[in-house]
Amino acid sequence: MIAELIGAFDWDITNCLIETDSQLIEIFDDYDCPSGLQRCYIKTEANQLVDFKLNNPLRSNITFAAIDNSILLAHQQSRCDFLIGNFQKLYFVEIKRVNKGKRRQARDQAIQQLHASVSLFKRKIDLAQTELIAVICLKAKQVHPLQSATRAAAMVTFKEDFNATLMEGQTHNF
Repeated sequence: MIAELIGAFDWDITNCLIETDSQLIEIFDDYDCPSGLQRCYIKTEANQLVDFKLNNPLRSNITFAAIDNSILLAHQQSRCDFLIGNFQKLYFVEIKRVNKGKRRQARDQAIQQLHASVSLFKRKIDLAQTELIAVICLKAKQVHPLQSATRAAAMVTFKEDFNATLMEGQTHNF
């Protein structure tokens, strides 16, 4: 998958890509560094916070690609934070740290970013045989499930537009 990602862009993205077969991949969005380095990383140190976990019990070979402020720069189009997976299953993930009362706005923005990212990558890489999963990862102090007509409509749109599943959560199984 790395070769396809590198071939899809006209600039060097090798520093944005990592291949792994770890059973547990923990990812964090680093907000506490200089603005040019703010992006998602795979956790390598115990003191790093975790925003998203991907369980990989079969130890499948998967690719992590930092998108926001890495493959695509901050001033470019709307995009999600990262993608992770392979040509069998591919997750597009947007992490939002939100306060109570701001979830709906964050969720709406995340859906737009995920839509733009899936659309961009489907134009650049053949993902017709890939199970696509778009994940909204809301990091809030008080989490509660929300099922609404708006969210249901967004789920239908993702299925119709991309044959992709839209979901929320902070932990998924590959």
